[in-house]
Amino acid sequence: METTVTNPNAPSRIEREQSFFDRMARRRPRVSTLLDRFSKGFYEKGPQGRLWGHLWENLAIRGARVLDYGCGCGDFTWLLAGRGAKVVGFDISPQSVIQASRAARPSANGSPAFLVADAHRTPFADNSLDVVVGNGALHHLELEDAYAEIARVLRPGGKAFFVEPMYSHPLLWLLRRVTPKSHTLDERPLSPADIEKARRWFRKVSCREHFLFAACAAPVHLLGRPAALAVIGGMDRFDQVLMRAAPPLRRLAWLTMLEMEK
Repeated sequence: METTVTNPNAPSRIEREQSFFDRMARRRPRVSTLLDRFSKGFYEKGPQGRLWGHLWENLAIRGARVLDYGCGCGDFTWLLAGRGAKVVGFDISPQSVIQASRAARPSANGSPAFLVADAHRTPFADNSLDVVVGNGALHHLELEDAYAEIARVLRPGGKAFFVEPMYSHPLLWLLRRVTPKSHTLDERPLSPADIEKARRWFRKVSCREHFLFAACAAPVHLLGRPAALAVIGGMDRFDQVLMRAAPPLRRLAWLTMLEMEK
């Protein structure tokens, strides 16, 4: 019988993720910088963003206790603080947290706090937070452990919002395979079944998929930010019409906004 031998000195998933993002914080590879440039409008976090725009309209952020779950270099953390949230950001990467702490910006509610932590076991008290947000964090994690931890730290009635990549968009599926160094060994974009798992911990779970054909508009970034946001926004509205008319198309979208309420 053939047996599998596990190397006890092999790095763990957490160690691999930390090492990867520390390297990215020090110096991003050229291919990652290029991908960032051509995807920036899709991830827009201001009021014009297709994913996050509704957050500013429908959620009371000012004075809320907010956690940026996997904050990276802190751009979103500082944006939330600038809108009056009492915000803490954490990340597995010490180098990212150093950069986030140094990126001081004017804030309506003081500077956010930053710390290094494992997303599966955070240092926050039970029922202590109003809102948890994340950008592309969940698909790097042991998903059920992450859902349980988010539910633990949220107060009853608290909400979580996560933007995550989906598994089956043909163009993005191909892109991930031709740029293996731009993502980690352990990450896995979400499937509809992965999203359904959240119902074990949250009383309300919903998601809205974005960027079916709009994902093909990435080159419009060459025309500048206003043009990119306008074109991407128009194409995503068309995508929404298509996905409402033919719901099976939703699983082929690029990104989803996952909303969960405890």
